[in-house]
Amino acid sequence: MEYGKAIINALDSVLADLPTDTGILFSGGVDSSLLATISKRHSSPVLYTVGIEGAPDLLAAEKAATKLELPWKPIVIDGDELESHCMTLLKLMSAENPVTVSFELPLQVVASVSREKVIITGQGADELFAGFHKYLSMSLIELKRSLKSDLAKVIEQVMPLDHRIANHHGKEIIHPFLDHRMIDVANSIPVEDMIIGGVRKVPLRHAAELMDLGSIASREKKAAQYGSGIMKVLRERSRDRSLTIREYFKELSLSNETIV
Repeated sequence: MEYGKAIINALDSVLADLPTDTGILFSGGVDSSLLATISKRHSSPVLYTVGIEGAPDLLAAEKAATKLELPWKPIVIDGDELESHCMTLLKLMSAENPVTVSFELPLQVVASVSREKVIITGQGADELFAGFHKYLSMSLIELKRSLKSDLAKVIEQVMPLDHRIANHHGKEIIHPFLDHRMIDVANSIPVEDMIIGGVRKVPLRHAAELMDLGSIASREKKAAQYGSGIMKVLRERSRDRSLTIREYFKELSLSNETIV
């Protein structure tokens, strides 16, 4: 449990200087719920969840927001709206990596509609605390190496992209888990304590338990593009055109060029 206390203290320090009004990308999982709970000490956060009708993240987020007693704004999108957001996003990034495009879509949607100028995201928690399913099959040596390389990729590639998307909409984005104070805490935890008995992100779950988050602490969730249902819609839209998702994104990019 000492790891949980260290995580809470570090997040509390990172989030201490928040402005009054903040928006949080919220999935109802352990990462975003920890951020919401601690942000509540320092600001008046509003929780935003993006998804198609009936998406798992929307259902979980509503329950979690009620538990946290924080205002929650679901953003339910359909295929046409999603395609419009894809076209905006593809003006800011390459269409070559469909997974990255799909993962960034919730940020694109929230940044385009949120009233708050500052957006908080849980980006980096999976890379710091072994949250991805792929980590389960790795040896400790492989896991340690993968966590290091995955974190470097997030810092070098994903963070700048997040800032570019937020700036496009006149917003500022904060990555609490990627602050050096959080990285130092994660690096102090033995890699064998990240996954125990097939349960990922164990230190973060300990922190959530200490914050009395109840069942949120144990919730297993899919990556944003899957829990939101976004990837499902993208596959359907591309299949309707007899295209791969990459080809579909390239087609949308060409449409952007035509419009210009």
